[in-house]
Amino acid sequence: MTALLQVEDLHKRYALPREKLFQPPGEVHALNGVSFTIEAGRSLGIVGESGSGKSTLARLVMALDTPSSGRVRLLGRDLHALPREELRAARRDFQMVFQDPYGSLDPRQPVRRIVTEPLSAQGVSRDEMHQRATEVLQAVGLRPADLDKYPHEFSGGQRQRIAIARALVTRPRLIVADEPVSALDVSVQAQVLNLMQDLQAQFGITYMLISHDLAVVHHLCDEVAVLWQGRIVEQGPPEKLFAAAEHPYTRTLLAAVPGAEPPATPLASAGETRG
Repeated sequence: MTALLQVEDLHKRYALPREKLFQPPGEVHALNGVSFTIEAGRSLGIVGESGSGKSTLARLVMALDTPSSGRVRLLGRDLHALPREELRAARRDFQMVFQDPYGSLDPRQPVRRIVTEPLSAQGVSRDEMHQRATEVLQAVGLRPADLDKYPHEFSGGQRQRIAIARALVTRPRLIVADEPVSALDVSVQAQVLNLMQDLQAQFGITYMLISHDLAVVHHLCDEVAVLWQGRIVEQGPPEKLFAAAEHPYTRTLLAAVPGAEPPATPLASAGETRG
């Protein structure tokens, strides 16, 4: 297999507000030497609690922020070393699906404009934009007639399908999905995850999935990386990682997953006094 995405020793530091006049400001180390590779056509899940650096990593991979050090290579190109125009052209190969299907779609624009917006920057003709928008809308299970509707006319699951269609329209090699189903009902989550799986099989898409939900990552990803305090502490196939986690933090994440079994010890009744 060919390495599509290579992240090499990635660091990101943010300066804190200065607390004293004659002291330098402090720093937050959001990422501390993150490295991994994603093969073409496969999926990597990044899991961790809030504040572990997941969203920072997504922004750096998408070249929406600049790393303090390290490299992000897509198809062999260092994204953060590309001139502005070359980076704009390269963005056709990587797109992003955001967490909130309500906030990520402009309510003032019709679906046609929302879906074809990434193509406008690529200089694609109007006829081709219409053809591609129709194709991707049908690929995500919506109708061509929906192109003339507005986001408020759709449910949350349908809006996320529109967001996925927008990501697909440039025919990308990589899609970075940042908590793509966390804002949806459980029943709708399964539909969207199955859709993403079908699209991967159909178009050969590579996913980098950011999530705190281990079940979501297990469903979609070939490999999982556990991020803790800006570092990858454990990585491997989900079946192996979840069955025999080695790092204490991974075991803590697994222990926090709600179970269906009742507690072994009955809970104290409301009338009892705790000693």
